[in-house]
Amino acid sequence: MKQVQLLVFIIWGALCGSLCIYAAMLSSMTFAPAKGDAKSLGQIIALAAGSAAALSFFLRKLLLGGFADGVLSLDDPVQRGRFVAGNVVVFALSEGVGVLGFVNGILSNGKGDAWLPYMGLALALMLLHIPLPSRFKTAA
Repeated sequence: MKQVQLLVFIIWGALCGSLCIYAAMLSSMTFAPAKGDAKSLGQIIALAAGSAAALSFFLRKLLLGGFADGVLSLDDPVQRGRFVAGNVVVFALSEGVGVLGFVNGILSNGKGDAWLPYMGLALALMLLHIPLPSRFKTAA
């Protein structure tokens, strides 16, 4: 594992940890009784979360496809920057699903069914985008 790959893996781990903190915060918070209905806003949040999930796969292929195919190399400093930036973008989109769940959970007075699916999807996306060295071929 190269140093840049270790750096990306540390960033990935930190973002996964933050998702766990969001879930712990929501599960331990106390909310006042609800006064309004946040259902329509919840639908917009669900659409945004689904779009972010799909966009994470598209951008992974667009930004990091050359590394996975062995066309781009981590030995070039410019390509290392692209590798880090591409992974951070993909991770941010994946974690963004959890952040949207956090917001939806607050708007829904902490109801588990309003935020738990988002956190689960965000963690699943982070696992699908894990930066394992075996996913990247060395440039020929």
